[in-house]
Amino acid sequence: MKPRDPISDDLNTDDSGSIVEDLTTLQSEFAQLSELDEMERNYTRKLIESLRILQSEVDTALPLKTENLGPAYSNTKESYLASDCVVVMVDQSDVKRSIPLSRFESKYVLAIVKEATPALASIISERRKDVGARVDLLERILKEVKKAGSMAKQTERPEQGRSDRAPQAAEDDLVQNSITSE
Repeated sequence: MKPRDPISDDLNTDDSGSIVEDLTTLQSEFAQLSELDEMERNYTRKLIESLRILQSEVDTALPLKTENLGPAYSNTKESYLASDCVVVMVDQSDVKRSIPLSRFESKYVLAIVKEATPALASIISERRKDVGARVDLLERILKEVKKAGSMAKQTERPEQGRSDRAPQAAEDDLVQNSITSE
């Protein structure tokens, strides 16, 4: 008598329908996984580009926790997110290397962005306040200069001839008087 082949015995039973269903389900899951992988890559790329734009305004290297880089960089003792979204790492031997953020896995990109965002927001907010204060000051100065120019035109006498002469006395200095009057 010939020995029986267990695989061919299994194929002759009614279980072949469940194998087809399992394969169909598996193909569907794989298709969804492929679509999600593509979406993750696109979203990660867009996130990095957005961060790159924000960071270009700051031009400051932001310190990073080395554990956010992933296990491939476990020998890193210092790390920074530098301009143009480049991660700069210093290892235990003080060897420096830089890797674009786009080369990291998405989960590590998220960890790095999550860590860098508060520091970036703080720097941008501080710069906005500084620039805003300077703009306010410039607006006030220009308003006063304009007001002083209008006052000078009103008080100009035809016989003076030249309006570019310096005032004779301190009380005649309209720009100085209008600025100090506020």
